[in-house]
Amino acid sequence: MQRLCIYPKEAASLLKVGERQAQRIFKSIRKEVNKKKRQFITVKEFSEYKGIDELDVLNALNKLYN
Repeated sequence: MQRLCIYPKEAASLLKVGERQAQRIFKSIRKEVNKKKRQFITVKEFSEYKGIDELDVLNALNKLYN
């Protein structure tokens, strides 16, 4: 099963930053893709914003939970 969204806590682990910094990154992503405050960020949007291959992000997320 493929993941659709990513959460700030997961992004913080992947990027090795604090959770607050990940929240700021998510705020920037929302602004760039015109999403409202409570809308989810997809793995695709996150990977495009950070310039990381989407498959690499999905693999890293799977490693977090295995």
